[in-house]
Amino acid sequence: TTKLHEQYVEQLQKEFGLSHVSRNDIIRYKLYKELESNGHKTLYTNTYIPREKLFSKEFDIEHIIPQAKLFDDSFSNKTLEARQANLDKSNTTAFDFVATKYGDEFANGEYKTRIENLYKDGKISKTKRDKLLMKEADIPSGFINRDLRDSQYIAKKAKCRYLSRVIKKLGKFSLKLKLI
Repeated sequence: TTKLHEQYVEQLQKEFGLSHVSRNDIIRYKLYKELESNGHKTLYTNTYIPREKLFSKEFDIEHIIPQAKLFDDSFSNKTLEARQANLDKSNTTAFDFVATKYGDEFANGEYKTRIENLYKDGKISKTKRDKLLMKEADIPSGFINRDLRDSQYIAKKAKCRYLSRVIKKLGKFSLKLKLI
């Protein structure tokens, strides 16, 4: 990835004139390349992204499933979308947004076909495909509870393994101080 990362930095500096290339610039560019076979059109609104506007404030890196619902900031949960559409989408899933804005028939027809074609062509991962087609009702609700249980388990193990050692050492130290 480092070599590929360096290639992206060089390409963005050369082709887009960016002097300082950030991690977000690279993500934005990779998301743009992902849309190439869709004519560089966004997935929800089918809005064309002109190359010269890629790094403008007109297009956002958008979370397919809102972070507040899935706590997922991975590449597979991101796409590019027109800023206004991102604002309109607010806290809904991509699929629910498209269904609400354009109707269920469109969401289950043209939108779903667009996503499936990108997946079949190898442009997006299965994980991203699944997120783009996920309804809010399908978001796993147990993941938060599972994460909480994992955190509790880790905290309990840390307490048993490390904290007890620290307390024992502090206890011995306190005892020595009292004897002095």
